Amino acid sequence: MTTRTVFFVSDQTGVTAETMGHSLLTQFDGLHFRAVTLPFVSSVDKAHDAVRRINAAAVEEGVRPIVFSTLVQDDLRLILREAQALVLDFFEAFV
Repeated sequence: MTTRTVFFVSDQTGVTAETMGHSLLTQFDGLHFRAVTLPFVSSVDKAHDAVRRINAAAVEEGVRPIVFSTLVQDDLRLILREAQALVLDFFEAFV
């Protein structure tokens, strides 16, 4: 069975992204996920580093990772959208 990497990206601890993401992932019985939390993504450099890590997982696994994001800053969210992943942006969805 394929394991898909799920990233929880936050400009703080990541607890909100993890909680919301895990609640959505429970809807998919039988699928295996590898969770990676990237907390304190609060600068442009850290956002680019997060994209590099996400893209590396995409190349390594051959499938697009899923990204749950609670980043607030527009510039950081735009950088994260460059990732080769399915990016679910909770901030944009609710604001």
